[in-house]
Parts: sequence; C-alpha cells; structure tokens
Amino acid sequence: MNRQIRFVLINGVVVIVLLSAIEIISRVLLYQIYNRDFDSSLLVDSKYLNSSGLKENAEGLVWGKMFHTDPNGGRKNKRTFDKKKLNWLYIGDSVTEGVGVEDTSTFASLTADEFEEYNICNYSLIGYSASDYVNVLSSNLERDSTVDLATLFFCLNDVYGKSGLKDLPVMAKQNWIGQVNGVLQNHCAAYKLLKLFFYKKSNRYFTYDLQFYKTEDNRFQQAMSDLRFCDSLCQTKDIYFNVVMLPYQSQLRDKNFLPQQMVREFCETDLIDFSDASEYLLHQPDPSSLYLFADEIHFSDKGHKAIADFLSQ
Repeated sequence: MNRQIRFVLINGVVVIVLLSAIEIISRVLLYQIYNRDFDSSLLVDSKYLNSSGLKENAEGLVWGKMFHTDPNGGRKNKRTFDKKKLNWLYIGDSVTEGVGVEDTSTFASLTADEFEEYNICNYSLIGYSASDYVNVLSSNLERDSTVDLATLFFCLNDVYGKSGLKDLPVMAKQNWIGQVNGVLQNHCAAYKLLKLFFYKKSNRYFTYDLQFYKTEDNRFQQAMSDLRFCDSLCQTKDIYFNVVMLPYQSQLRDKNFLPQQMVREFCETDLIDFSDASEYLLHQPDPSSLYLFADEIHFSDKGHKAIADFLSQ
C-alpha cells in the first residue's frame, strides 16, 4: 500500500510540475505574441467633448510596445512636429492608432516620410467609433486653424457608435459552457493560447459586425450620418476630407466586401471622397501576414507598410 501511495504521489507531483511549466511557458508566449495590456495612464477623460483622448508628451506600454505621444496628444511618428507646417489629421480607432507595433512602424508614421510638407497628426484611439470621430474632428478644428486635410479611417466595428456592450448583441453564448470558457480564458494561459492557435483564422468578429450592415439598421444609419457631419464640418472650413476603409483579415480570405460596398455607395451619393484598401491588400503576398497573430483586425508591421504604400499611390 505504501508503495502504491508513493507511486501516486510521485506521479501527481510530476503532473503538477509539468502543468505548471506549461502554464508558465504559455504566459511568456502570450506576453510576447498576444499582449493586450493598455497603460490607462495615457488617457485623458473627455478630452474631445465626451470622448477620451491621449495625454500630450506621454509614454507607456501598449500591447507590449512602447507608445509615445506628441505635444498635441497624437501618437508620435518619425518626424518632429513643426509649427510652421500645415496639419493633416488622421482619425481612427486602435487600427490607425497602431496598437501592437512601434511608433515608427505605424502607417501614419510611414506616410509622414512621404508627405513631408505636412505634420501627420494621428489622433486615433482604441475603442473609438464613428461618434467619437465627430468629437475628435470638431474639437481639433475648433482649436487648430492650421488643419488642411483630414482623413477618417473607417473599420467595420465603427458602426457601434455610442452603444455600450450591454446595448450590443451578445457574441459569446451566455450559458454555463460560455461561462466556463470565460473563466478558463481569463485564468489559464495554456487554454487561451491553444484556443488562439485553433481559432486564429476564425471570422467570428467579421460575421458579428456584418449583422449591422443593413440599410435599415439604426447603427449603420447613425454611423453614415456621422461621416456626413464630418464631411460637412470640413467643407465649412475649406478642409479636404476623405474616408479610407480598412478590411478585416477574414474578408481578404473569404472575399466578402459587402460593408465596403455599402459605405462606398453612401459616400458616393453624398460626394464624400472614399477609398477602400481591400483590393490593394488582397493582392499582397500572403495577406494573412499583414495582421497581428490571431487578430482579425489589427495590422502587423508588414500590414502597416502595405497601408502606407496604398495611401501613397
């Protein structure tokens, strides 16, 4: 009996050690390839009306990369801000902000080299949607008389608008399986890593957002109204305004571009300058490499370079 107990104890210890080692290694790997931490000290509440913004001349760690802001609270790029130059506003969400890559690797920074006559002012922020773009643009045009151009980078989830999570349809199943899955993802790195590898080509984010792209959908209508307001605001100040749409990874694989078609049709009807990066990215070698690991939305260094090339055409 003692021999059996010792056998069980030894094997139990071995299993615990192995599982602990797997968990530690998984945590290290996740930190390196799927770090989603955001330094909240970078944020300023209600900087642009009721929308948050970034602090001026600040630095912090965002998604595992050092993140710096310029004197106006935009993400820093390769070129020093020059008060003698006109400003070109880049407005978008976390995709344009460039989470997951270095300051100098964002397409905003790369195009700053191409358009040297302008200060590229990247006032994008994680979590922004169409309603925030109205606030950011309105606030900046009110305080800055040197703005000459404004580009709004539109992603599919920008239709969420002012809706909080409780106001949006539920993506995950709200049963006991979904609850267990949530607990495991939050507390078990090995499980989360395995799931990321298994679902890294999933299109669930796209299929979730696709449901809002109906002409009768209130969120879609409001988002288009926000684009119209931004365009009108720029027209009153004789500022060139355009919309650039950025695709999700699974769209390049499945070639479902219905949202882009709908936004294009709206912009053409309202005479808003519109361009879509989808076709350009679709013809890049290995389009999946344009995105961060297991990420449907955010671009890798290679992806930002491709977007910069598209914008420079």
